[in-house]
Amino acid sequence: MILSLITVLFWISATVYYAFTAKPTPNVPTEILQDLNPRLDNVTLDQIETKTYPQ
Repeated sequence: MILSLITVLFWISATVYYAFTAKPTPNVPTEILQDLNPRLDNVTLDQIETKTYPQ
């Protein structure tokens, strides 16, 4: 019976500890959750290829 009491007390204290230390779930705006556009802009890619960089 003493072992059961120790187990129950440990279980309750662990649950209370978790309740106070658990971080709330973050609120993510819907703009971030929207799908990305997988198409590449070929004109911009061609412009990047033709640029010269100083060395």
